[in-house]
Amino acid sequence: MPPPVNPLLLSSRLSCSFPPPSLTSLLDGPLPTPLRHRIEALVSSDPVLSNARNAQLPRVERHRRALAKHLRMRELASKLGVREDLSDRGFMCLVLSIADDLPSLLHWGMFLPNLRSLFCPRQLREWLPRAESGEVLGCYAQTELGHGSNVRGVETTGTLDEGTDEIVLRSPTVTSRKFWPGGLGKTSNHAMVIAKLVVRGECLGVHNFLVPIRDARTHEPLPGVTVGDVGSKLGYNVMDNGFLILDDVRIPRENMAMRFQTLSRSGELKKLGSKDDASSKISYITMMLVRAQIVYMSSQNLGLAVTIATRYSAVRLQGFKAGTGEEVQILDYVMQQHRLFTMISSSYCFFFTGERVLSRLFSIQSAMASSAGTVSKAEMADIHCSLSALKSFCSTVTAAGIEDCRRACGGHGYLDSSGLPELVNT
Repeated sequence: MPPPVNPLLLSSRLSCSFPPPSLTSLLDGPLPTPLRHRIEALVSSDPVLSNARNAQLPRVERHRRALAKHLRMRELASKLGVREDLSDRGFMCLVLSIADDLPSLLHWGMFLPNLRSLFCPRQLREWLPRAESGEVLGCYAQTELGHGSNVRGVETTGTLDEGTDEIVLRSPTVTSRKFWPGGLGKTSNHAMVIAKLVVRGECLGVHNFLVPIRDARTHEPLPGVTVGDVGSKLGYNVMDNGFLILDDVRIPRENMAMRFQTLSRSGELKKLGSKDDASSKISYITMMLVRAQIVYMSSQNLGLAVTIATRYSAVRLQGFKAGTGEEVQILDYVMQQHRLFTMISSSYCFFFTGERVLSRLFSIQSAMASSAGTVSKAEMADIHCSLSALKSFCSTVTAAGIEDCRRACGGHGYLDSSGLPELVNT
């Protein structure tokens, strides 16, 4: 039996000036509310998906448990009939209900979208079923020690060997080593490596290369691959951010993404599509999707923190009403209202903004996947600019807001059991 609702919390809920189910329906959108309730009930009753003692577990054990959650999540997705795609409302609900940062999430959030957007139909027939089944578990290896989002500055090279019809990948400098990609450290067996294509000594721009990095049977690094975890961080420690060094690693030429350009064995790079479409910018869609997800997840995480702090403020009593001796809910203090209500409104703003930008990006992705679909450079430039600003703004407000929620809970906000310390660091 669940514990009874605190009367102060119940009184606060009953004073609401609108019917809460109407807001619930609005937030659930196209996801039927009964399905969300079913998903949440399945997750909360599953011992494998329990988050009990998360804060006390050593990092290695927590990563191991997270991989078990990954497998159980896939089983539940199959049972519920939801598609393993973050654009599927049911799957996103399942991810949010688990409420643990699984190290495999960037397989769905970055690797698969990149594969679907940039690989041609022939390549997708080979790779997509393996990636969707989990045989191929991937990460997105763009960021290097020397360069992050300045994609043109990456130093990793992929050199065409015309004699063997292979691409030879190298990390020629210390700063060219891939550093920070999530899921790279321990989890993934493939990486989508962003590198400069070199043909007969000439750089032909930055391209995407699908690179096996670990043995499919033993999970040990393949020859020429040095890979590992970057180490413990301030937070977000379930995610195995990693490093990658490539020393003459050979892959078939066909492992280069060829939806919008082709590379022949003789080294001819041929771009497809008209000069007016956005194919030259579509390689950025993976980073744009992640930025959109950060906007959306800012609303979710700020919402979690402000829900905890508001409920706490409704039941925590401190101080007395003048002349009555009656204790006061700290939610009645104007300062507490100012701290919490502004963050509640921000979380709703970020929610609807996140919904909007994700919807636009999924539409762009669908258009690019269609043989008849086109996207203008102006549209890509607009969404790219918007997301670059929104990612920074929403994550900054959220990080500061979660810390303010923790402080609004007084001493109790220091407790791991409040959920706030880990949320702050994540």
